[in-house]
Amino acid sequence: MMMRALSLAFALVLLGIGKPGAASGESTIAALGYEQTEDRAAFVATLRKARQGDAEAQWQAALTYARLAEDARALPLLLAAAAAGHASAASLAASFLEDGRGTERNLDEALGWYRQAARDGDPAAKAALARLLPADVPARLTHMRSAAEAGNADGQYQLGLHLAVKGPAPNLGESFEWFSRAASQGHVGAMLAVASQLIEGRGVRADRAAALRWLERAAKSADPVANYLLGRERLHADPPDPQAARAPLQVAASAGHREAQYIYGDLLAQAKSAEDQREALQWLERAQRQDHAAAANRLGELLRQNVGDQQQMARARSLFLRAAEQGNVDAMYNFAQMQNQGLGGERDSVAALKWFNRAAEEKHEKAAEVLDSLLGSTIKTSSLGLKGFWQR
Repeated sequence: MMMRALSLAFALVLLGIGKPGAASGESTIAALGYEQTEDRAAFVATLRKARQGDAEAQWQAALTYARLAEDARALPLLLAAAAAGHASAASLAASFLEDGRGTERNLDEALGWYRQAARDGDPAAKAALARLLPADVPARLTHMRSAAEAGNADGQYQLGLHLAVKGPAPNLGESFEWFSRAASQGHVGAMLAVASQLIEGRGVRADRAAALRWLERAAKSADPVANYLLGRERLHADPPDPQAARAPLQVAASAGHREAQYIYGDLLAQAKSAEDQREALQWLERAQRQDHAAAANRLGELLRQNVGDQQQMARARSLFLRAAEQGNVDAMYNFAQMQNQGLGGERDSVAALKWFNRAAEEKHEKAAEVLDSLLGSTIKTSSLGLKGFWQR
């Protein structure tokens, strides 16, 4: 039977944390209540059995250390139990080795323990093998389906993915069923897959309201992708709800999600308060540092608003050029404007015409209007259909 979750006080005792000078946390032990004292006594007894070679005790003690984030203490116990044939211990030990928890990462050794646990019927190990084995290994799909049918959420998600996009013939209806089973167990990736199919109506009748509920549930895990998608969906709602979109976008942006940083920064930039404007600059700056061209362009637009600050104007021009070179059409137009007007640097109308032309070729309406007004139809192209100098 699994030991119940440990209290913080008990966790401190196990880690030997007490007042300065106290031996082995004695001052903390004295403060423990009756149930906490019982928990400690039970753990000591379990640890004693583990040291005597009891595989189940080794497994239970390892789980306790794992809950305390003492991976280096948990792993030897897991390996000992795994060597004695404990399937769950072998599977968890493999995941530690795969992730480098409590030791250096060792994928080959991890695969060995996953295989042993899978032979003993552990669904989590089968799901792990399905995830790690090459696609052309026949056993991969067998492990995947076995894990899914045993109720393993990772296996169900992988099988849904296989049926949706990786199998020989996509089966979106069946993939939705497996995604739904995994999502009902709290699998974040599966929740997002279910929401995606509901939004797009792939393999199931479109239902944006149901999709939104799944996104909201997934976002509670603080997953950055889930929060980004939730924020984006609220912005695209009918009617849009920018205020409700803020919180999830901020979560995703804070986690480093580049697109969320851009959208959240742009959302703040549209607000009227000076505080929001200042925060918008910070988020757009973070996104453009990750080579987000649209964020660089939007940041340049905000910096350009302060016409009296030449340093900011020069920075804006530099940002526009960087984004233009990355293919952002709005940045091409903005950079051409600053070149043509001599803002933030020297005036260069010839070079500006080239950027206006590039933007116009990408269907930028304002750029096309500028070309018409600056050049006139008689010199824009020759009677022989040759390109003008600004197009070379």
